[in-house]
Amino acid sequence: MSYIDRDEIGKRIVWAICVIVMIIGIIAPIYLLIKYSISDPSTMNTGGRPIPLWPNRPTFDIFLYLFRDREFWGVVSNSAIIATLTVLLTSLLSIPAGYVLARYNFPLKRFFLILLISVRLFPDISSVIPIATFFVRANLHSSFISVVLAHTLLSLPYVIFMATTAFEFVPKDIEEQARVIGANRVTIFTRILVPMVFPSLIAGAIYTFLLSWDEFIFAHFLLDTGGQIQTLTLYLNKNLSFSPPQNVLAAISVCLSVPVMVFTFVVQRYMVSGVVSGAVK
Repeated sequence: MSYIDRDEIGKRIVWAICVIVMIIGIIAPIYLLIKYSISDPSTMNTGGRPIPLWPNRPTFDIFLYLFRDREFWGVVSNSAIIATLTVLLTSLLSIPAGYVLARYNFPLKRFFLILLISVRLFPDISSVIPIATFFVRANLHSSFISVVLAHTLLSLPYVIFMATTAFEFVPKDIEEQARVIGANRVTIFTRILVPMVFPSLIAGAIYTFLLSWDEFIFAHFLLDTGGQIQTLTLYLNKNLSFSPPQNVLAAISVCLSVPVMVFTFVVQRYMVSGVVSGAVK
């Protein structure tokens, strides 16, 4: 028993060390980001001395500077509009597609699903050139619609796959019982099935929002050439070319991260309940 206890204690110690390392790996970048964003000049310019672990005189001057900049608010609104439209368009296309793939059988269905999700196995850089060329020839570049459509192409395979899996867990008997009492297909789909798989749809919306909000490659090729419309990622890249102080870049990065955390916090309660429990309710 003593050897078993020692082995168990050893496993727990290893697990504890792994958990601590992962927590440090997650918290350390966030700490450095916040630290540099509120650092004063004396903390940034130490004259060769080690940089302190915390700013000597924390200040929010960089944030005040950004919040007074009209260009900054313009790129924030651009990113929010593009991400929101991408979520709406992706949901509008993926929810019906997921239902059809879950409920109707056709030849090579599984192969089609595998082919659909395998599209995202290729790096974005390999597909950005043909997509950007298409939008340029269609005279749709340097516009919101081009980036929204490009981001929808990126997010659609995953969200369709998530919606298909969610609808497959909903028993078909529920639809049959609804038809018996006189409900039509539209009512069954919108008022019964969609609420049942709502947690999975919210998860897909979170994924789409994060992808669109943080995306850089397609935004760079589709928007940066014209320079009229910019997103936060392009704004951050433009500031990198001027070699600004680290606190400026950190403040922009914080502003890039905060809306994502707020959005996730607001909708995370919908992700707790499972699809099956939603069906029972």
